[in-house]
Amino acid sequence: MRAFKSDEACFRPGMHKTNTLDVPTAELSRQMSLGDPSPVSDHSPSPRHVSLLTLTLKQKKSLKSSFNNLNSGGQFLRIIEQVFRRMESKFPDIRSIFLTTAFVNSLSRERESPPLVKTEHDHCKCLVGMFERIVDNLDDMDKEVSLLRLYGEKHAQMRDSGFTGTMIETFGELAIGVIGAQEAVKYNHDCVKAWRLLLAYITDEMKVGFDRSMKIIDRRNSQAQSSQDSFGECPYQHKF
Repeated sequence: MRAFKSDEACFRPGMHKTNTLDVPTAELSRQMSLGDPSPVSDHSPSPRHVSLLTLTLKQKKSLKSSFNNLNSGGQFLRIIEQVFRRMESKFPDIRSIFLTTAFVNSLSRERESPPLVKTEHDHCKCLVGMFERIVDNLDDMDKEVSLLRLYGEKHAQMRDSGFTGTMIETFGELAIGVIGAQEAVKYNHDCVKAWRLLLAYITDEMKVGFDRSMKIIDRRNSQAQSSQDSFGECPYQHKF
């Protein structure tokens, strides 16, 4: 199994310095882009979103404290990389799915476009930035719904390369197992529960965006096929 190597943080203009890596705060959603921007999903809350709003002050404090602990010295990046290694065990083709989709999309992108997320390691770095933003906004999670659903919509563009909604759900399940086993989390019941709710919320909202985009893609494909069938039909064949 290929081992991941964490990058050292280095300051660049327009970047937000963290203990693990540099994440462009203003362009976080564009980093996850795999193609042209799609419409933002509606804001209707998922069941997990409602549950997350019930986090107690103690649970929020435990969540923030444990994340800050895990995010020091690049540790959280390595944790996410561990989750992806487990993803590779369950879905051996997932690495090629990222690379194939990035290559296909790069053929139609202009040079000045933001860099694509091409590999699992690129995804891991973006996920760390995503968690940093979410944990910072635990008291106002409505701000994150659109962004998470947009991430899910972008992943739907990898369907032709083999990506499925099950992979999003599996990521959440594996992340719960890996993060919940960390020393900073596993001995605190409130902390474990808070992480379970947070990870379920993230994967649920991404799945909402993914499913919505899949329906739009399927509808467009169906309409295109109908138009093609109509075009190929002789308009006079029923007259003879």
